[in-house]
Amino acid sequence: MPQLKDHLNALYRVNLDARSRQGFMRLDMNEAVPGLPEQFVKDALSGIGREFLATYPEYGSLLGKIALHNGIEADNICLSNGSDAAIKYIFDAYISPGDRVLLTNPTFAMYPVYCRIFNAPEVAIEYWDDLSFPATEFKRKLSDGIKLAVLVNPNNPTGSVVGEEALTRIMEEAESNDVLLVVDEAYFYFYHRTVISRISRFKNLIVLRTFSKLCAIAALRLGYAAACPEIITNLKRVKPTFDVNALAVRVAERLLDEPNIMNSLVGSMEDGKRHLLKRLTAEGFECRGGHANFVLINCSGRVHEVMRALEHKKILVGGGFGQAFLKNYIRVTVGNKEMMEVFCRTFLDIWKSTRAEAS
Repeated sequence: MPQLKDHLNALYRVNLDARSRQGFMRLDMNEAVPGLPEQFVKDALSGIGREFLATYPEYGSLLGKIALHNGIEADNICLSNGSDAAIKYIFDAYISPGDRVLLTNPTFAMYPVYCRIFNAPEVAIEYWDDLSFPATEFKRKLSDGIKLAVLVNPNNPTGSVVGEEALTRIMEEAESNDVLLVVDEAYFYFYHRTVISRISRFKNLIVLRTFSKLCAIAALRLGYAAACPEIITNLKRVKPTFDVNALAVRVAERLLDEPNIMNSLVGSMEDGKRHLLKRLTAEGFECRGGHANFVLINCSGRVHEVMRALEHKKILVGGGFGQAFLKNYIRVTVGNKEMMEVFCRTFLDIWKSTRAEAS
């Protein structure tokens, strides 16, 4: 029997294959709910025939549209099968066993996973208890033999952001210490501030984006890395030839041609977020809105009880975080105002009924 690599024996991965989320209000994975307009979807999928399905995808047009969308060049972009795959390209191209990787705790779960897969020691800087970013500590650690440093901005699950001045200092410090710096902007569209234009100045900078959050095509798995042409060339050395599928390309091209749709999705989410925060703060709940498409709600030691009750009512939310300063919170993906009202009514009913039963 072939043996697994020794360093992978302790690597635990959540098995998502056996769980169906169909029929639930899915507020647990920060997807764009309820999704793209039905007519847009119908138009984007119309005309797909056997020739389309029989041929390999072509990327030139999409690269041009992404470049125009961001004010960069096509040779600054590496497409990927979701931003998760772009992270793997970075590790494949640059990280060897023993290389030190600087992360925050918490961060996007795939970063520590790849650290363990590549046998690269993880150096984690803890967020402060108020969920603010530890800028000084992170910057100081960059001179400590770090090969790769990662910032998720805005961060998941804290919703925190790195201020522009602090981020500039970190980019400068990373450059002076020859550290490859990844700024993961998965939640960019909910924050609108980006460092993607700085890739021409900082040759050690990679910016990651995804179409899975605001753009509402998580099912199609599309993301990209933006960096100087030299880094992009290195990422393309390790990526599969046709890992981004033609359907993802087709829908993304049409979406980029209609910026009004993305603006509408942002507006709908912001309306829903305001409604959720207003409703629950009026009921006395501590809520943290942050700068992404989710809200943290303090459930005062009743997280698992509330999550189970919500699931029974066909609503899924995130929670069960390992950090002490997050253990009392559930994380709720924000949808439109109507969805958030349904969530609020259900959540408040559960909270009041279970509290009455406990007393």
